[in-house]
Amino acid sequence: MPNPAPARAMPNLTRTHAVPCPARFRAVALLLPTLLACTLLSGCGGGWGVAVSSLFDRVFMPQETVWAASPEPDAFTESYADATGAGTNYVYRVQGATADGSPVEVTLISYGGKTSGEGWLQIAAHGGSGVRYHSIDATEVPEAALDALEASS
Repeated sequence: MPNPAPARAMPNLTRTHAVPCPARFRAVALLLPTLLACTLLSGCGGGWGVAVSSLFDRVFMPQETVWAASPEPDAFTESYADATGAGTNYVYRVQGATADGSPVEVTLISYGGKTSGEGWLQIAAHGGSGVRYHSIDATEVPEAALDALEASS
């Protein structure tokens, strides 16, 4: 039977909470397993922990430019066979700094060989993962980053 006076309809007082947003549930549903995998695999060998952390950083973290001294060749924290089995990839954790001097620890993977340990690196990073990096001259490193790196060493 239709409501004879819709203008005088009473609100539903039994509803005590807001309806959750389905998009938020989907984001949390994707985020939680990824975080769990990062936590569980971070100590695993074979590069899996680094790979999962890098994937998480690339999807959820903003990109920033970081500068750091090139790590010494034997200062790697982990190594694993590359996909072909013909070479070795080396994982380095380096202390870097952004253009404003904020300190950042970045994980770099040197594919197929160790780093040279000479010069400076400019790193495109997402969170704690170095996505791309290349060697640069010391004159290209911002002063604030140099100051921060010298103060931390």
